[in-house]
Amino acid sequence: MNATKLLLGTAVIALAGTSALGQIALSEHNFSSYGWSGGEICKPCHTPHFATAPFPLWNHALTDATYTMHNGPGTAAVNIDSRSRMCLGCHDGTVALDSFGGRTGTNFIGPTGNLGTDLSDDHPMGSEAIYPTTANAGYNPQSTSHTVGPTGFTLRLRSWVDTTGATQYVVGCSTCHTVHNDGNFDHMVRYGNASSRLCLTCHIK
Repeated sequence: MNATKLLLGTAVIALAGTSALGQIALSEHNFSSYGWSGGEICKPCHTPHFATAPFPLWNHALTDATYTMHNGPGTAAVNIDSRSRMCLGCHDGTVALDSFGGRTGTNFIGPTGNLGTDLSDDHPMGSEAIYPTTANAGYNPQSTSHTVGPTGFTLRLRSWVDTTGATQYVVGCSTCHTVHNDGNFDHMVRYGNASSRLCLTCHIK
């Protein structure tokens, strides 16, 4: 009986792992077909040992770019939350895709995924988050929670501690996107945007 339960549990875990692998394996973040990846999916971003950042065992070079932002100039190290800085390590076009494991790469992201360093024409990443208050009576420039949106379809604001020691809640890449393609939606968004559902989570009209 115990052996049967053990085998069943192992099968469930194996299937879960296959499902997670399938999500990123079917996305544009699967670089295993490129020679510089060593044939691996995870290694360009993660490593089990000698990580450059403690979470999430980060293996890729981080960007140190200066950006044009909605609120004026800003830098990756000061004005961008850590998860967005990881994303921009490839997507701002200043760091090569194959700059990982201590190497300096030469293969840069193509024009489709390259946001550049002018972020003023994108979502206000790194800017103070404005979100609807209860009953949508108005807008509150300071968030006291990480989540925004109606129950069931919430998005998570990113947080970082500014130079004064205050915690700021901002829109970041992972507010809307999941780097591992959870859900297998186009553009790796957190959930589908049919009838603008993703947009209307925050932009309640």
